[in-house]
Parts: sequence; structure tokens; C-alpha cells
Amino acid sequence: DKYVPSHNRGIQVPKAPTTIGGHLRRRRLQLKVCQPEAARKLEVSTVSLSRWECDKVFPAAPHHRQIIDYLGYNPFKKTAK
Repeated sequence: DKYVPSHNRGIQVPKAPTTIGGHLRRRRLQLKVCQPEAARKLEVSTVSLSRWECDKVFPAAPHHRQIIDYLGYNPFKKTAK
């Protein structure tokens, strides 16, 4: 696992993310890129990425494929209960 800080700008970075925002934030910090660069890779605005990372807004379905490609796995897949 690549180095990821435990906190970034006072916000805790989850070791095992449970939200889409946590997954996105962790991946961005693993890649050591800033939000504008990550937003360009995801083809969204920096504001959208920030809202996703803070779990203020859930990404709309049209963005799911780009997020899956960016993360390298599907964080949207729910396990059967």
C-alpha cells in the first residue's frame, strides 16, 4: 500500500473507507495529486469532487464509470445482506 497520511488538512483519511468520498479522498492522496488534477482525471469540476470527498453529495450515475476506472475497483457494489 502506498503511503497515505492519517490526516489531510485536519480531516481524517480512512484506512478502510466506507463511503464513496472516503474512497475518492484516499485514492487521490495515494496518487499524491491535488483536487484540481484529480477532478480533471474524473472529468468533473473541483467543486463536485470536493463535495463528493466530503460526502455532501453522492456522485450521479453517469459519473460512476469514471470513478470506478479512477479507483481501480467498484465502490458502488453492495454486498448482499
